[in-house]
Amino acid sequence: MATDSWAQAVDEQEAAAESIGSLQIRDKPEENGTVSNARDSNSGAAKSETEGETKPADEDDNEDKAAQSLLNKLIRNNLVNTTNQVEVLQKDPNSPLYSVKSFEELRLKPQLLQGVYAMGFNRPSKIQETALPMMLAEPPQNLIAQSQSGTGKTAAFVLAMLSHVDPNNKYPQCLCVSPTYELALQTGKVIEQMGKYYPEVKLVYAIRGNKLQRGMKLQEQIVIGTPGTMLDWCSKFKFIDPKKIRVFVLDEADVMIATQGHQDQSIRIQRMLPRNCQMLLFSATFEESVWNFAQRIVPDPNIIKLKREEETLDTIKQYFVLCNSKEEKFQALCNIYGAITIAQAMIFCHVSLFSYSSCNKKHGFK
Repeated sequence: MATDSWAQAVDEQEAAAESIGSLQIRDKPEENGTVSNARDSNSGAAKSETEGETKPADEDDNEDKAAQSLLNKLIRNNLVNTTNQVEVLQKDPNSPLYSVKSFEELRLKPQLLQGVYAMGFNRPSKIQETALPMMLAEPPQNLIAQSQSGTGKTAAFVLAMLSHVDPNNKYPQCLCVSPTYELALQTGKVIEQMGKYYPEVKLVYAIRGNKLQRGMKLQEQIVIGTPGTMLDWCSKFKFIDPKKIRVFVLDEADVMIATQGHQDQSIRIQRMLPRNCQMLLFSATFEESVWNFAQRIVPDPNIIKLKREEETLDTIKQYFVLCNSKEEKFQALCNIYGAITIAQAMIFCHVSLFSYSSCNKKHGFK
């Protein structure tokens, strides 16, 4: 976005804002199912389909993590420039550590290399330089990786999945689990873009609201979804044969841990997979809770993590306002908008339309 005109940047952000503005939180989950391909599911992007039962008010902080992660994905069209260094811990300290400076060094399939360049990647990012050789190695290596939002980690594990897929086999070979419906759609969008010139590989979403007839088997090679639905498809409905899965990706592990029930569901999925299945776990943070969760999911992993002082991007300013009630949250939001000038903003909240409208009228927003 840095090279685009201001007008174009505004148009793109407004388009993203419209897709988020119409999100609806459902009180009651629907039956599990599927959609035939990624393109058909884009029309459902305006529906909020988080896993599990309706969340109580004290889980707002957990939802905020998922919302922040989604927002970062929406507003970052280009990689963030970062000079931060990563620490690499290998399961075999005697094994040489490889890194690459170009995508050609990875010996990718021509269709994937064409897709990578079409997305605007000229060379691997910092996390991709080190992570991709590990993910594409033979035999497969398990990986736990930490990287900031906007540094190319989604593109990294998407490229790994597309590289390991055998398009001649018409059954699921790669599973990618995201904590929310919206984050799953964002990952699917990256797969669509990167696999643009690799039409033999198909994608399907394991998310609530998409329906599939009982007894049928999926023929798509890559399945992206949320933990609860993915678990049902593997165990209850038998849409997926977990013993044929070659790559298992857990995205946004820190958000996953903050969401009730997702830890247990993810672990249950992992236990159904074959021993030689490659396990890839990605997280923006590397707190003790993330590490404990990762140890239960990923056996004998290589580890890539940031130094503690470098976990926050210089381009993101973070602060919080301590509120003791929903009324105080509403007043704090009105105070912020009344005190500073913001060209555009996205607000993820559970405030009623009446309250939101009142705030707009009070401060002159449209």
